[in-house]
Amino acid sequence: MNLRIPHAALTLAAAILLAANALAAEFKHPGLINSAGRLNVLSRLEKDARSSDRRQAYYASLDKDRRFSADYQPRPMDYVVVVARTSNESEKRFRNDMAAAYFTALRWVKTGDNRYRAKSIEIMNAWADKFVALTREKGTKTGPGQIPLEAAWAIPIWANAAEIILYYKHPYGAPGPEWKDKDVRKFRAFLGRLHEQRQEMRRNRSDNQGVSGALADMTLGVFNNDERLYRAGLREAQRQLPEIVADDGEVKELRDRDCVHPQYSLIGLTQAAQIEMNQSGRSTLLSMRHKGDIQPILMEGIEYMSRALTDGSEARDCRTGRLLDGYAPMAKRLYANDNKVQAKKLNGAMDRVQQRMSGLFPEGTEFTHGDDGSQSAGP
Repeated sequence: MNLRIPHAALTLAAAILLAANALAAEFKHPGLINSAGRLNVLSRLEKDARSSDRRQAYYASLDKDRRFSADYQPRPMDYVVVVARTSNESEKRFRNDMAAAYFTALRWVKTGDNRYRAKSIEIMNAWADKFVALTREKGTKTGPGQIPLEAAWAIPIWANAAEIILYYKHPYGAPGPEWKDKDVRKFRAFLGRLHEQRQEMRRNRSDNQGVSGALADMTLGVFNNDERLYRAGLREAQRQLPEIVADDGEVKELRDRDCVHPQYSLIGLTQAAQIEMNQSGRSTLLSMRHKGDIQPILMEGIEYMSRALTDGSEARDCRTGRLLDGYAPMAKRLYANDNKVQAKKLNGAMDRVQQRMSGLFPEGTEFTHGDDGSQSAGP
């Protein structure tokens, strides 16, 4: 049952006005899902023993991932053939390489070891030099809509890696290898080619695909200092949030589809909220409420999904499912200082449900946003 108070709703029009007033004239960098402050905390991780056992265990698992290695070898392609509802060798190469670019950037932050910075740059340069476009295999059941979806998934991962390498000033160790201006320009053009394909997505969607499109626009808007694109993505996320999470918290696609796709929506919306927080010091996506509710819409959805994973829900029993990487630790940190927010089910899911990566969003959030003894949500 929802808790209600009179006039507690933050309307969409008010949310848009608030965002417009809050966003500074210049974008903050790093300012995607990882702010400079968050990365500074990460850079002290090896010197600081305050991290939780869960976070330390998560890092140990990442340490065994070859995409976290300075020896990782990228395999760029000119055309990436995409498929729906499964993955092929072409997609695996593309997704593994962009994950490796992001993970090695994070490992550089954590260790100060410039081999990881150099590896991240190497991977991004390799794809910027070779990539032409996403395509689909004709004669299969993969429709044309898969191409803009795959582009929307890819942009935030690549851009978050680049944001770290281009803007983060590491507080320890010797300066790392420079990412040359000509290579940065090529990389921006590479993201531009991906975004041209992302724009082929059907407009006004309110589902996991629509959320991914909004997140891609917000991400590229920040990375390219494009205020128009950033605001367009934010407006889309604001429009979709109350349509994806119902009054009782049920997340769209949970009842009619599965336990995975609703989590894609929650990942995208949580990461969009984190970007908005990092840019303006506040987030309309975190604050929006259905009329009369105390609990914010986003947390209502996260709590409902968490209950489906731990105990089952009216919409679907997900007790055999997995908690997807990309949103839970981030949401917990974003709402840590809001004493009106109830996160009991989220905490239970984080303690009891095994996590897995989807490979479709910037991941490793237990590593980047997990418990480190601080409660800061913003920059």
